[in-house]
Amino acid sequence: MEMIIESKTENSVTGLLVDEGSVLESCGIEIFDGLPDGEFEAIVAEVPPISVAKGTTFYSSEDGPSDLYLLRSGRIELYRQSASGKRLTLGIISEGAFFGEMSLLGDVQTGTGAVAYEASVVHVMSRDYVSALMLQHPTVAVRVVDVLARRLQKARESLQEMAFNDVTGRVAGLLLLLDPEDVGFVEGSSHQELADMVGCLRESLSDTLDRFKRSGAVTVGRKRVDIRDRSRLQRIVVQRSGARS
Repeated sequence: MEMIIESKTENSVTGLLVDEGSVLESCGIEIFDGLPDGEFEAIVAEVPPISVAKGTTFYSSEDGPSDLYLLRSGRIELYRQSASGKRLTLGIISEGAFFGEMSLLGDVQTGTGAVAYEASVVHVMSRDYVSALMLQHPTVAVRVVDVLARRLQKARESLQEMAFNDVTGRVAGLLLLLDPEDVGFVEGSSHQELADMVGCLRESLSDTLDRFKRSGAVTVGRKRVDIRDRSRLQRIVVQRSGARS
């Protein structure tokens, strides 16, 4: 795992260099919500945060995760890649979430990879560390199982979308996925990167965005798509379900 690090302190759990200059002000990590006061601070003191650049691969779809990652800031793309190299974005997770949970199940080939969608800060926890933590705090184990179940369901839905939606529907769905807070724009990704996320050619992605632009649903700039009519994109996803590219 290649990471760009901001300081020179070593994490005793992972051996990675860490950024010790920032302090977590509050928990905000979904699996640790509800822990007694001070418990979360004690936990992250053992695994200080590290900073990574956009595009950093945490684990590939071939290898799978060996650690659990807690996302303090930034966004992470979870994806699946077929044997033929066709790729599908399963989800974009934001700060407060975790990923790499399949590492807790042992040597499991999940076919899912994780890459930094933007510059991010994470805590990295080894399998043994998390296992001991779950024994000490059973509520953490329950939350991990709950999130794992929801992630598996989301993965099934994404694979169904790949199978039954055509490129138009998948692109509309991706734009909505990348703008979950309805801020009105998606930026930072090239047409090629967006095409990779939905498993289509760059030309097909560009043609689809041009159609959306002509319909008034979006405007397109350099590495930026402004969503002008969110409801139109939502209708496209529904209408194109069952169509194939």
